[in-house]
Amino acid sequence: MTSWTLLPIALVLLCSSTLCSLGCDLTQGLQKDFSLVNQMSTFSLVPCLKDRTNFNFPKEAMEGSQLQREDATVIVHEMLQQIFTLFSQNAVPATWNQTQLMQLLIGVNQQLEVLERCLGQDVEWEEPSLESENARLALKIYFQGMNQYLQGKEYSHCAWEILRLEIRRVFLLMSKLTRKLRE
Repeated sequence: MTSWTLLPIALVLLCSSTLCSLGCDLTQGLQKDFSLVNQMSTFSLVPCLKDRTNFNFPKEAMEGSQLQREDATVIVHEMLQQIFTLFSQNAVPATWNQTQLMQLLIGVNQQLEVLERCLGQDVEWEEPSLESENARLALKIYFQGMNQYLQGKEYSHCAWEILRLEIRRVFLLMSKLTRKLRE
């Protein structure tokens, strides 16, 4: 079964999920997503080492001593949205565990909904700051670079494996950011 065949099933599961009990804490969801990304492939990376690249994660998206809760929420939302788009709009390797891929897409979408609800509940939240807008733009450019990398490598299995490693790193960075917010 391809990921395109499973997408309608994932959407049905999304519609039936109850998010009210999740709160605004994404810690467990991000840990689960990291685990899914980590486990969805058993392919050896050794043949892919030649395809490694530096995607140049925009450090400014995670830095800033003045980073407010709302700004960080907007930044995490952008990263999750880009990950969802990346994995749902491109043909991922058929050798990846498609069930885990669908679970990842469902989890990311649920977290996006939680973040949107959290932002909506914050009565003081008006517009994202210039800092978070700059970070969002930098993140869009970063993920666009990933898409260009996949295209340039003609969506090869190795390109996807290298990208999967980078997405694992992104989940770790999001976890670090959300932990910082709880302090």
